[in-house]
Amino acid sequence: MRQREIENEMRKRSRRAVPQTHLVADYYRIRRKVAYPLPIRKIHLPEMQVEGIEAYPWATWMTWDLEEHIGCLGWAGTWFGDAEARDLAVRDLHGLTEWPCYRQHPIPDLSSGHAMRTMWTAFKEWDWLPDDLKSQMEGAFERHIDDALPLSEEMHGRFETVEDILNLAESHTVLHNIPFIGTVGLALAASAISHPSSTELFNRIKIILLSMLGLREQGHTECVGYDGYIMDFAATWLGVTSEQNRVDVLSHPRCTDLFDESLWLSAPGDIVSVAEFGDVEPERMPFHLSAHARISHMSTDALLGWYLSKCRLDWMRSDGLAALHAAPVPEEWAVPEPGGMDAHHAIVLRTGWDRKDLGVAMSVSNSKMGHVQNDNGSIVIGTQGMWLITDPGYQQYMKKREREFTLGPTAHNAPVINGQCQCRKLTERARSLEATGQDQYRARVNLTSCYPEELGLKEVIRTVWLTGNTLVVVCDQVIGATTNLSYHWHGHAEAAWWVDSNWARLYHNGSTLWIASPQAEIQEGNVDRLPGSRGHQTLSVAIDGAQQTVWWVFVLGTELPDLCQESSGLSVNNHLFSGD
Repeated sequence: MRQREIENEMRKRSRRAVPQTHLVADYYRIRRKVAYPLPIRKIHLPEMQVEGIEAYPWATWMTWDLEEHIGCLGWAGTWFGDAEARDLAVRDLHGLTEWPCYRQHPIPDLSSGHAMRTMWTAFKEWDWLPDDLKSQMEGAFERHIDDALPLSEEMHGRFETVEDILNLAESHTVLHNIPFIGTVGLALAASAISHPSSTELFNRIKIILLSMLGLREQGHTECVGYDGYIMDFAATWLGVTSEQNRVDVLSHPRCTDLFDESLWLSAPGDIVSVAEFGDVEPERMPFHLSAHARISHMSTDALLGWYLSKCRLDWMRSDGLAALHAAPVPEEWAVPEPGGMDAHHAIVLRTGWDRKDLGVAMSVSNSKMGHVQNDNGSIVIGTQGMWLITDPGYQQYMKKREREFTLGPTAHNAPVINGQCQCRKLTERARSLEATGQDQYRARVNLTSCYPEELGLKEVIRTVWLTGNTLVVVCDQVIGATTNLSYHWHGHAEAAWWVDSNWARLYHNGSTLWIASPQAEIQEGNVDRLPGSRGHQTLSVAIDGAQQTVWWVFVLGTELPDLCQESSGLSVNNHLFSGD
């Protein structure tokens, strides 16, 4: 049944691709679309000005979309014998082999990684390609190796062991996703034509990948979006490398971190809609789904089988669909237990994975990578396949109002203290994660070191409780020289709001989320669409005075909640919470 669904999705995509005379590359980060005439015979860098960015990576998004375009045509030609799809895939692959250079930047980069993987997949998997095209591909592989191999040597050639990287003072600076993905593309090209550099490149990828996994012990991550991007290419390499390399990587104790992130950070009722902490965008960057589909060929994990069975297909990239289509059917599935989980760059509390369940995730990371924002302590709340309290989930690259919305003081929902937001990530992951009663879980994080030292803060502690399928409570304890706190709670981008009797109500797709704080006065004017928002409306509230403890309550349901602050803590619908 699942294979038939995958085939129907691929048919749908190939039918859309067949009549296209242009490849529409969607540069959604800067709100631009470019129509590249097909076939594409070289990297074209548009001269459109992108404010604040001197050399915009135009080739990256173009090759993302070109790989998807050729992929759906090629797999339709392979699975269904679709002659028209085959002819168009051959045409566009011929164009790709003509590119004089496959990289935009002076390193093995993302465009070269995608271009090489696109050709390598066709070269290895589609047995109907004409001989002249395969010969041209071999020439293109050789040409790219001559161009990019010296650049790879310059970047990573000096590292002969994992320790060589991990012993660096700033190891993360040589572990960025861009050169790694470019190096995988280079290695795939070398392996396709049995180039002498193939062995060395495969070993280099292993060293870099094991270094990334090793550094995760210290909190290294680029969040689900870019961790998944890395693992998608890593999994492509794992599928063709030696058995020993495969064992060394897959047996690493941190190799399952990405799966933890994908599974635990998924919205109840929609497993592909992950929490948008940092630079994530689950629909735009679903590479982690492709990674899991590829890994399933090398793993007997019953939990992974269950996860992939729950994945919606419409967000998966075509190469992920192809990997899932060929994946072995698991002998058994395992359903994950609810509760609390460390998802590595976030803490997650959830009652389950069905639409009726409730989940809350809290960002907590000390990673030095740029795609991880200063958003520690920020929470998202999800149910019914969506995140009702959310985060922008990306960073706008252009230096305009939208960049301020995604990165500025109002971007996240940890408290802004005396007008200042967090300026760094946690230097120490001091937190607790525990069950505190039946169907109740608690997470606590120390945010003190995230804020500027000049604030004179002694302690900033955020505690979050999840109780059953209806209630999330947040307690902020801010001790130090404070005069005011401000909060910014972003709602789902399509949600509607109502304010009455000091309660805000967020309503979307039949779900009502009540929001209140005993310390806050909430009026209709507190809900606004902030400058730069693509749709989110935000509840912004300032709390004056030396408040050392601030409570926030989020209740799902149709009835006005019962809220009462007591000397021992806070009572919500007869549930008592204490900040101690």
